[in-house]
Amino acid sequence: MSNTNLSFHIFSSAGESRRPLLVRCGFIFLLLLCLIVACDKINIFFRPYVATVNGVKIYLDDYQDVLDRKINMVPKDFLDQPDYMKKFEEEVLDSIITEKIMYLRAQELNISVSNAELEDRIEEIKKDYGEDFTSLFARGNINYENWKKEFKNEILLQKLVEKDVNARIKISEDEIKNYFKEHRSSYKSDSRVRVSQIVVKDMPTAEKAMERLKSGEEFAKVAADMSIGPEASNGGNLGFIAKLVMPEPLDKTIFEMPVNEISSIVQSSYGFHIFKVMEKQAARDRELADVREDVIADIRMQKEESAFVEWLEELKKKAVIKKETNIKVKIPNK
Repeated sequence: MSNTNLSFHIFSSAGESRRPLLVRCGFIFLLLLCLIVACDKINIFFRPYVATVNGVKIYLDDYQDVLDRKINMVPKDFLDQPDYMKKFEEEVLDSIITEKIMYLRAQELNISVSNAELEDRIEEIKKDYGEDFTSLFARGNINYENWKKEFKNEILLQKLVEKDVNARIKISEDEIKNYFKEHRSSYKSDSRVRVSQIVVKDMPTAEKAMERLKSGEEFAKVAADMSIGPEASNGGNLGFIAKLVMPEPLDKTIFEMPVNEISSIVQSSYGFHIFKVMEKQAARDRELADVREDVIADIRMQKEESAFVEWLEELKKKAVIKKETNIKVKIPNK
């Protein structure tokens, strides 16, 4: 046999002998892969849980995360009281179970929150806070992604309550009339005074303003010349002020003064004030037509609160809730 044929024969035989080895290696690799997948399934299957709601598990690590956040809100002394902590843990678990019941109800009604909807709501919040929005998370040591997830859940629950509870509420004309009749005193207009002020930074300046007023100068003229308030250009005129709008002792001063009299110098955190009351209006009854929207809003608020409680209790009655016993949680050191 030639060397060429010999070489060919050797390599050919080697190739044939390697095939079973490759097959065996491939089989072992697939076996290992199956074992890894099986282990993952076992880990998921044996992932500790604290309760089930309609067969859906509430896992221990998720419960622990919520518990840790809630614990940060209570005084440290309570952590050393076993009876309190046990009750606290149960209350946290009950709140998670309640949320789970609501989430499952949202799924039944096909209620969801799209990413676009979430981003739109976040943009609305950003408009209110402006440039401070981003810094709020850093100052409060809040993880933005976690907050975003919780905010999305909050929107979901709002949509659920709006659709499943609030949308069913009706308010009749008779209800509006009867409610207004029973609560008429709540819709009185407050007593008001139309008042002007001179406000300055220090007592010496206030005394100079008072001297000018005592010499007969017009209040509006002195206010325009000396007051640092934004209303100075309008002669110090603040317009009508309702009771308890101004901080003490300013509120007490202007509501005890007679019309057209000038007050003494009154100090507040804003500076030194001199007031003149131009007009007084006593509290008075208002008609239903004047406060109709307020009455409807108050009736709706009461009905929504009552309907929500009844709706949630009904969901809880229908839900199959099973709590695990001997739950072991970690209490962090604050």
